[in-house]
Amino acid sequence: MLCEECHELEAEVLVTEVDASGNLKEKHLCKICAAKKGYIVQKQKPLTEMFADFLKERGEKEEEELTCSVCGMSWAEFRRQGRFGCAHCYREFGERIERLISRIQGTTRHTGREASADSQNPSAHKDMEVKRLRKELAKAIQEEEYEKAARLRDDLRKFEERSG
Repeated sequence: MLCEECHELEAEVLVTEVDASGNLKEKHLCKICAAKKGYIVQKQKPLTEMFADFLKERGEKEEEELTCSVCGMSWAEFRRQGRFGCAHCYREFGERIERLISRIQGTTRHTGREASADSQNPSAHKDMEVKRLRKELAKAIQEEEYEKAARLRDDLRKFEERSG
């Protein structure tokens, strides 16, 4: 039987619809037409695979000889697998991880709810904010974005004055 939608391919999917009055209506569709109409949902890839694909699509051109001194995993291997070999990898690849997260999420700073320990220790929040502003300032200067650097310098001064 041919697909009732395109009338070209063999029908492989049977769709049964029920209208408002309870009447059943059957449609015989090919896989392509069924997918176009949303009756066939493609399986989601595992997150690690999606992460690895994202890295491949981005075409990172960074040095690939960097390896973890504990487990021996290379950055290239992490890019292929999408996961690390050991806890020490986070320290070894720290800078690259930070850049990657920044590209994926737009920032490396958590903006959700604060942890209860942070709410009890406001100086920890101040220290983190000062550190973040100083890091952004250094980056802006390094990239010769002087207007941005001036704004960050002013923000840093205002923050330090407020939290005294």
